[in-house]
Amino acid sequence: MPRRPLRLATWLRGARRALASGPSRPSAGRPGTSVPARPTPPAPPQLRTDLVPQVRALMKEKDVRGAQSLVDEGLALPEPTTDALLAAGLVAHHRRLYERALAFLDRTDGAAWSKTPIAFTESLFRVDPERGLALTREWLDHPPVTVRARTWHTILRYVFAHGDDALRHAVHERLVESYQGDEERWPGGAAEIAWLERWRTAERHKSAPAPEGRVPFALMDYVQPGKSKTSQNIGDQVQTLASLGHVVRRQNLRFHGPEDMVGFVEDMQARVRPELRLEGDGADVELYRVDRDGSSFQAFPEGTWLLEFGWHSHDLAATGVWDFPMHENLRPIFVSFHCNKRELLTPAALDYLRAHGPVGCRDWTTVDLLLSLDVPAFFSGCLTTTVSTVFPETDVRPEQGTVYVDAVRHPVPAGHENVKQSYRAVKDRTFTENMRAAVDLLEWYRTTYTHVVTKRLHCYLPSRSLGLEVDFQPANYADVRFAGLYPLDHDGFEAIRTGMIARLEPVLSAIFAGHDADAVYDLWRETVAPEVEAARARHTAQHALASLPTLPAALAAPAVVEAKPFDGAVDVVLLPRKEELAHVGEAVRALDAAATGPQRVWVVGTAMHRVRLPRVSGLTQVHKVPAGKIDVGGLGITPRQRAHHALLPHLLPDVDRAVVLPVDAVVLGDVHELAALDLGGHAVAARHTSNADPSGFGLLYRAARRLDDAPETAYDFYRRIHARHVFDFNAFDTDVMVLDLVRLRADGYATEALVAMREFRLDAREALHLYTGPHRAELDAAWDHVPTRDLPDDEAKLVHWADSLKPWDEDYVARRELWYDRAEAHVGAAAS
Repeated sequence: MPRRPLRLATWLRGARRALASGPSRPSAGRPGTSVPARPTPPAPPQLRTDLVPQVRALMKEKDVRGAQSLVDEGLALPEPTTDALLAAGLVAHHRRLYERALAFLDRTDGAAWSKTPIAFTESLFRVDPERGLALTREWLDHPPVTVRARTWHTILRYVFAHGDDALRHAVHERLVESYQGDEERWPGGAAEIAWLERWRTAERHKSAPAPEGRVPFALMDYVQPGKSKTSQNIGDQVQTLASLGHVVRRQNLRFHGPEDMVGFVEDMQARVRPELRLEGDGADVELYRVDRDGSSFQAFPEGTWLLEFGWHSHDLAATGVWDFPMHENLRPIFVSFHCNKRELLTPAALDYLRAHGPVGCRDWTTVDLLLSLDVPAFFSGCLTTTVSTVFPETDVRPEQGTVYVDAVRHPVPAGHENVKQSYRAVKDRTFTENMRAAVDLLEWYRTTYTHVVTKRLHCYLPSRSLGLEVDFQPANYADVRFAGLYPLDHDGFEAIRTGMIARLEPVLSAIFAGHDADAVYDLWRETVAPEVEAARARHTAQHALASLPTLPAALAAPAVVEAKPFDGAVDVVLLPRKEELAHVGEAVRALDAAATGPQRVWVVGTAMHRVRLPRVSGLTQVHKVPAGKIDVGGLGITPRQRAHHALLPHLLPDVDRAVVLPVDAVVLGDVHELAALDLGGHAVAARHTSNADPSGFGLLYRAARRLDDAPETAYDFYRRIHARHVFDFNAFDTDVMVLDLVRLRADGYATEALVAMREFRLDAREALHLYTGPHRAELDAAWDHVPTRDLPDDEAKLVHWADSLKPWDEDYVARRELWYDRAEAHVGAAAS
């Protein structure tokens, strides 16, 4: 079975190929150039059989590169077999390249439906849900093959997200029927079918009868049709417990509803600390349970109130679709809310947040994110700081002792258990059982221990609320969720706790007094208006970072190269990575072979002495720009950050516009056409990313996570990016770009990028995203075609091997023949 080659083996193969191609000899009068050597042609693609089981095995071993190589070889044949198309669809589906997967699977004349049904179904619904629904209706009446229960289960998940009630019920019935006799093929099927039973006849946005004379109020639960996406973290119930504390402070409320839920709530009412009890007028309250991630499949009376809080959220049944906005009969008060998912924040969701705002946010990053989207928001902190409301003083005083809860950063000392707050039983218990388990857990902490070590936010804050000393050790201190919650001194913690109690008291009193919705939301807006204004002022405040020395002082003069006159030439920049230095000559050959007019090629990077340049035609000039002497060491910028990318406007002071191309690419079009692209007033043209994750903010968030040792710097970075750009924009590929260097120089981009690299440890790509955001020209995908990610394109103008497998590697990669064909063309031209 093909396996990913070892790095040493790859190096040896490259060395053998270099020896086989023969030594280069210097060209007279042109130091650093050589006569082009004829490359060793690659072996042609081989016909391989049984690709589907092979790629399944490789992906199971996480060797996606090996699986992709096998698939590419199968697709390179003049007539790819059905087996190759199926395997290609499987690999693309595994990589979440759903459009590519569907394109291959659709070419199998229906074989995908029987051979790779899960990959086909998921790709279909991710790309074209309407077609998925239409085919589902056909399959119910006239199935093309025997459809297994597991496939119907996958279809049902997506019908939950996209279909109507009648279709969902029909698919559900077919799932149950098809499982009879199919148990051995799907051992976990019985548990999945049993899980879905509660939604078997559920209807979306159904109204429940109004409880006459009672205020309908819902408590948050974390169940949904997708069992894998249902929470198993008891910390979620701790949040609900804290929210309940603000309700049961009112000692004269009378509760109605499911017997077990009423009994639990009355028990909590009796536990409220004496100093926090409110007497006031009595009221009758009808209790409901609301599923955070699937509320639209429940039934509520019109005007059911709830406190809306916590991390949002899991997608519905793992379909990439969120059940948000919530059920239309709910009236949420948003407090202690967190979100950072672009797919959740649809236009409808933003209108929903605006209509029910202002939104109290658990962390400052969510505040800044929502403010960037014109959603009124403020920092409320976490509800769990108030969980002590239902934990009165106790006479039990534990001796000195430490409990470790989901500890991860350091080994748990011998003799101590690593307690888990996330475990499977949480999924299977009832709401009330989980709520009582949450109370018991916190009681155990406070009556048995004095200290807690934990990575869990909903152990850290509630334990502090109960008076324990807590050492918070999350997996990453720079996590986007923690701004405002860590570090947190005594005064900061008390400010969150007392603020939460103060702002919720009047609005909940109005709700239980029976005030109408307009009056309650007006009161909410009035209560939190000063906090919203303070948040807006903070969001827009300008905080200058420490400036750099003047830019020329940051550069060593030898790095700057003057352009030689070359009438009508376009300027092409290559920025080789260390592992690409040996292949720069081949890339220059390919550029020269493709030249349709004069071009200056600038090879910019470190270790330029290792780059051997070939002899080129009269259409091409080649210049090395050594960037190894750029004096940024005093700024703390490392080679990994590739500062010379950001310094291009100053390394090439006489160049006005540059086309940036990767070494691992072949140009098939006219570079002059690319250089003439209309930038629409922007400084950058680039293609939206060809990776599965399109989020520009996601890219910057990942950069911030490297600041684990400097979390407050990360939190400042989060604030700055949301103040600068509206959430969200598409990430873009920076290997192929057109740059207006005049504009970049005028904007002071190089200095700004160096500051970002110094302060926030960004690399060159991240710094360019911070500067550009959504403000760029979109480059046609034909100019940055990635054959291992994109759909096949015979009209591509540039083929870019952006994944780890390169055309010069021994293992096959799609369209690698182009790399050698261009080199051959150059050799032939030079010989003539």
